[in-house]
Amino acid sequence: MLGLGLAGLVIHAVSKILILFTIVLFAAMVLNPVVSWLTKRGFKRPIATLVVLLSLLGGLVGVGFLVVPPLVEQVSELVAGAPTYSENIENQLKAVLDRFPQLKNVLPAEYRGAGLDRLGETLGKQAGPQVLEWLQNLGPNIGNRVLKLTLSFVGGFFSIVIALLLTAFVLSNPRPLVTGFLAAVPDRHREAAGRSIARIENQMVAWMRATLINGVITGVSTGLLLYFIGLPSAIVFGVLSFLGEFVPNLGPIVTSIPALFVAAGLGTTKFALTAAAILFVQQVESNILVPFIMGKEMELHPVTIVFFALAMGSLFGVAGAVLAVPLAAIVKVLVDEFVFKPNAVPMQEIEARAQKLVSDRQWPARQED
Repeated sequence: MLGLGLAGLVIHAVSKILILFTIVLFAAMVLNPVVSWLTKRGFKRPIATLVVLLSLLGGLVGVGFLVVPPLVEQVSELVAGAPTYSENIENQLKAVLDRFPQLKNVLPAEYRGAGLDRLGETLGKQAGPQVLEWLQNLGPNIGNRVLKLTLSFVGGFFSIVIALLLTAFVLSNPRPLVTGFLAAVPDRHREAAGRSIARIENQMVAWMRATLINGVITGVSTGLLLYFIGLPSAIVFGVLSFLGEFVPNLGPIVTSIPALFVAAGLGTTKFALTAAAILFVQQVESNILVPFIMGKEMELHPVTIVFFALAMGSLFGVAGAVLAVPLAAIVKVLVDEFVFKPNAVPMQEIEARAQKLVSDRQWPARQED
């Protein structure tokens, strides 16, 4: 127990470094097939690594020039219109409460006596002092806040540079790392460890390919549908939908909240159409894209994905939630290689017994028993 406690403290202390090196290893596994393909065609491995990384950076910069300017403009418009949307939502809530007075009982007790017409005023009086106090505290500490923000930006930039350099080092000469890992594994497990590395790399490539395909389809379809509905800042919501695909199951739900907020500020019709469009895209993504694009190759149960997303998000924040699916795939491969395959009972028999247990709620006996 003492050893586990100390290990937990160490992991918590170096969590950011662990996340950085995990991202580097995942990136190297995803890019390694392309580097190997170039190597087989006459490129030396360091040159092939440089070509792949420069091509990747060039593609990201090109996409940035196309997407970032309209994205920044629409974000500015969205921020400027947020107070208007909030006021419209408040007026709509008042109208609903006027039409259905029985809903007044749902409000907290401190708001019931204010009257429906003074609900916004009551909320404003309570929120006003809090906002004023926040502004007063912001003044003396504005220098520290700007300094912390600047240092965070610089730290993030250097983290990206370090990650790129580490990825280049790993891709240009991965053999010592693989050799050292296999040498540290006992002889009886070395074959399973080698298969695990190959399978994990295939899983990482499958995850990245499936995530990008799902993200592009979801982002473009969401942006187009919201644009035709007439929702402002459709590009912003499309980009958010794309990014939400990197956090499975939970990401698309969270990234849809800003679009629903803006739609609610534009009226009931816009809100209903926006909700229907988002629900349609998510149903297509959940029932068609994920099973056919990601499910066939990853073979991960949705409950497993949600568990890893919540656990990793709690431990390491957003970065941990993004890495949840790759880590779940790694755990699945390791369990399969080191637990299931050494088991004397064939996997097909285990699956048959599980099906019998689910259907008939009893554990069937083996044929030879």
